[in-house]
Amino acid sequence: MSIVPFRGGALERAAKGRLRDLCRSQAASLALGPQLDRYMQRLEIELAAFDELSIDPGVILELSWVVRDLRSRGVVFGLGYGPQCGSLLLYLLGLHGVDPHQHELPFTGFGSELEAQRLHLRVPSRAEQAETASMLRHYARLSPIDEVDEKAVYVVIGRERAAGLSREMIDMLARMQGHSGYDPAECIWTWSDNDRKPFALIARGQTSGIHLLDDPQLRECLLRKPPQSLDELVRLVAACRHGAHGGQKNKYLAACEGQDIPALPHPELEKVLAPTANVWLFSEQIVAALARLMRLSWEEALRVSRELAAESETALEGEASARAAKAIAESCALPEARGVYLLRMLRQALAQSIERSALLPEVLEAYRQAYIRARFPAVFYAAQMNMLLELFGAWEGVRYTQPSGTSQGSEHRDALLEVCRNAAQDGITVLPPDINRSEWGFTAIDHDRILFGLGAIACIDRASARRIVGGRSKGSYSSIIDLITRAYGGDLNVHLIEPLILSGAMDGVRRPRSALCRELAAISGGTDVGNSATAQEVSNWANEQLPGEEAWGGARSEESWAFQREMDVLGCVPSSGYFPYKRGDNTISVCS
Repeated sequence: MSIVPFRGGALERAAKGRLRDLCRSQAASLALGPQLDRYMQRLEIELAAFDELSIDPGVILELSWVVRDLRSRGVVFGLGYGPQCGSLLLYLLGLHGVDPHQHELPFTGFGSELEAQRLHLRVPSRAEQAETASMLRHYARLSPIDEVDEKAVYVVIGRERAAGLSREMIDMLARMQGHSGYDPAECIWTWSDNDRKPFALIARGQTSGIHLLDDPQLRECLLRKPPQSLDELVRLVAACRHGAHGGQKNKYLAACEGQDIPALPHPELEKVLAPTANVWLFSEQIVAALARLMRLSWEEALRVSRELAAESETALEGEASARAAKAIAESCALPEARGVYLLRMLRQALAQSIERSALLPEVLEAYRQAYIRARFPAVFYAAQMNMLLELFGAWEGVRYTQPSGTSQGSEHRDALLEVCRNAAQDGITVLPPDINRSEWGFTAIDHDRILFGLGAIACIDRASARRIVGGRSKGSYSSIIDLITRAYGGDLNVHLIEPLILSGAMDGVRRPRSALCRELAAISGGTDVGNSATAQEVSNWANEQLPGEEAWGGARSEESWAFQREMDVLGCVPSSGYFPYKRGDNTISVCS
């Protein structure tokens, strides 16, 4: 991650008013009528709380301008980080992507990070991280001799791979459906939080490759208690996540199944605990309980919960605990000992709970990916393949074997093979590469078909793929000479053409691959095949069928066979009619 101090220059007296005006205008664009009134009321509460921070409003205002500028340049930001996603103010400024009103998140403050003048941003890639850091430094207006600036906000820019996968899927889906000018950074895509298909997919355990839900421990819990809504999914993640209290998972699952529901501590807490089967999961439940038991407003109960949390860190019951226990006993007309019992129970729950806003960004990202996998499986798998394709180079991995038969492995390439197999098991057809149709990456053609990407073919990097795609502007390629002329400007590089032939990417020119390889050999040897070949030779090439791998002869036989076999494993280029299946060799997996 990168940490960049940002001060900005909008420090004039009008900054506070401009901040309020910007947020109010953004709220007005989101809602009307009573809903708008709720936004405005919440906004005023947060603006009052923001005044108590040591952050100048001009700094946060100008930071939002820089982030908006970065979005317009194509930088994509993740949904957000932790408790900061519970702030409507930061949401309206575009500093995270979770609408707290939509998800009924009460305001619990800006979190300890922002109170310490640290604000988190999440981006999908290292390049976007570097661009964001560079832009912030450019506009920071900090003196180079200042090591610490008390009026600066320290922006923590972290990378979040899940956001990159979602961005790739949404981009591909938009292109497939013909959306023009679609910007995935702007949350204009409408998701149905209670769509049945994603939850049916989760209930079947088909969560491989889905952010967060791919965790074996969590998947086991999802199979045991399949969620029926987004709220249920959030509660399951809260109870079964890594880092949750040791016995919380079994306690919550047993309570949901009706086997061992905890007794209600007090009748007034029924509405607070009913959604979580009488199990304490979220810190806002403790705040709500304090408000009910002590007859306090939400803001007052929040202050008491923070005092109790501070004491819980020392494991001591101090003055705050004593006052709270006494207030509970008096307000509920209970014996003092009962008040102490309820207070200790709330302190224990506070230590084991988590803020719901801290979980929502991850859960929403996971749900979005589950939604796309359920509705558009080819898009889901193609996006996964492209993310893996970013991780290895054109010359890396199992490409051509040496004459000895040894080859170099690649962790990321093996992962790509696994995604291809998973796609095939889910009924997705991965079509072979095609110089007249394929892009650098994998492309979803429709609901259940993916076109193989040129970038996964040996030696074809982004530059080569770009030249091949660019050369198609004047029509489809019809021969090797045509490809060399239009894509490579007449420059012949055998290592860039041969892999296209062997992988089947040139099958569209309607010649056997053996004929194409001989034509390439003739061209590289200085013979103009297009002019010197007789009609009979062309006819023989077109009708030639290779009897087996020995037809290649020499050391190149093993190399060519190894590459063809690699493509077979990917399930894209079947070897029937080209190379025979080698009986007893379990490493070959031919998929039609």
